[in-house]
Parts: sequence; C-alpha cells; structure tokens
Amino acid sequence: MSASITLIGSLQPNYTEQFNAWLTERQLSGTSRTLTDNDDTVTVVQITLDSPSPKKAELIAELLLLSDETGIDHIYQAEQLDIRKAGVAVFDMDSTLIKAEVMDELAVEAGIGEQISAVTASAMRGEIDFVESFVQRLALLDGLSSEVMDGVFQRIQHMDGITTLMKALHHYGWHTAILSGGFTYFADCVQSTYGMSEVHANVLEIIEGKLTGKHLGPIVDAERKKLLLTNIVAEQKVDWSQTIACGDGANDLLMLNHAALGVALHAKPLVRQQAPCPMSNLGLDGILYMLGMTSTDIRALTA
Repeated sequence: MSASITLIGSLQPNYTEQFNAWLTERQLSGTSRTLTDNDDTVTVVQITLDSPSPKKAELIAELLLLSDETGIDHIYQAEQLDIRKAGVAVFDMDSTLIKAEVMDELAVEAGIGEQISAVTASAMRGEIDFVESFVQRLALLDGLSSEVMDGVFQRIQHMDGITTLMKALHHYGWHTAILSGGFTYFADCVQSTYGMSEVHANVLEIIEGKLTGKHLGPIVDAERKKLLLTNIVAEQKVDWSQTIACGDGANDLLMLNHAALGVALHAKPLVRQQAPCPMSNLGLDGILYMLGMTSTDIRALTA
C-alpha cells in the first residue's frame, strides 16, 4: 500500500496547499483527502504520496519539527494498513488506555503520591531504568490495603476515543491486547470493559489483604512488551503488515518500532523523537483516521 502523511489538528483552510508546496520542495507529491466533517472539532487530512520518501528518517525528523512549530500532528506512514483485514493491535495501559499511572494512584492512597509520581515521570521520560524504578516504587507500597484498588479504578478516567477504536477493531476481527507495565487488577478491568482479547501485566503480591511491595513473575518492561507482541503475532498467524502498537512511554518504544504502525499517544519528548508515529491532537480514535477511515465511516461503524 502507498505511503501517506496524516495531518491532525486545527488546520487553516489553506494549510494543505502550503504543506503540498512544502512536499514539492522535497520532490514529493500526493493526493489529499479530508477525512473529517465540517462539524468535527479537529480536522484530519491524509495525503497519499505518489511514492515513499527515499529519505524516510530525514522526512520524519522534519515532520516532527513541523508538528512542534504548528501544533498540528504531521504523521508519516511508510505503508497503509487495511483495517478491514484482521490484525493484531497491542496497547500500553497507563496514560494510553487510561488517563492515569496506576502506581501513582496507589501511592496517593498510601500517602506518598508526590514521592512516587516524580520517579514514575522520570522513568517514562527514559531518564532512569524502568525495571529499577518499578521495583523501588513498588517497595514503598508495602502494607497498603488491597481494598483500595477498586476505588482507584472507579475514579480513573479512560482515554478519549477508546470505545470507538475498540468497536471498530473488533468489528473487523482484530486481536487486541494490553501489554502493561502496570498491574493485572487494573488491566483485567479494562479488558473486561472493552472486550479486549488478552492481558499481560505485572502481578501484585497480596498477603492477608495487603500489598507486600513485591511482584510475582516477570516484569513487563520494554523487552518483554516487544517479545509479547512477537509471540501474539505468531500465535494469531497475522502478517506483520497488519500490526499496531500504541503507547506513550520510553518503555513502549521497542514495541512501537516493531509494529507496522507504532503510535506514540500524547507521548513524552524522548518518545516523540524516537517513535514512528507521534500523535497528540486526538485520543485513541485518531488511529482510525491514520488507517484511512473518515468520520462518516467511523460513525456508521460504531453507531
């Protein structure tokens, strides 16, 4: 399928023309199509290129700079996936499927919220090792009652567009999985809510109704997420050209760069620089536009 560039944001009427001129300067050309309707709050324009860029890395870097300068997402895809053909889509959970970091929320319950959230933010930015920070933060939750977890989940907001995206993917038979550095209790709740296919997350050790500050089994870090994605694709017998990964943190980068479409959602600066497709102006439903769907298509499919 053809390469494309998707523009997402508050586009002025003549911006597409300006951008096409920008492409011409780089000896690229294509056909533009507006995917949103006039009453949509965000405009999405997808430009199908006549040929892929021979300087992909340079183009992506330039598009990211344009994104930062204009506030409009400029997302390059080397090839277009076919949503109508079943594939595998995997998602980080914290700050991707939900608008929270569950470790931080548990820390609030333990009265050490600021202490842990600062470490979490540093780990997600890639400044410190994820596994080391995970073990250190979890140890501070020793003695916290497990009864608080249901209340924590109930107050967490879910990411914009999650219902729309999951309905569309499941309609076309996609296998959806949560690959989370968070905890199975919360990931299982998200899976149940949206009918996702499977969950891989960290297991909290709980003894006599209290967290011990330890985990059971392997930690779901960056390497494990990539391995899990590889295993799921093999098990589902899906072509790699039909794979999506979505996350926001440094521990998602390996799986984002491994999938055919790696979407960095509202990501930290380091992740935006290193991920294939950074997107900041829509929620999870923005992935559907990247797959070439129009607002009319999406409404018809998810009504």
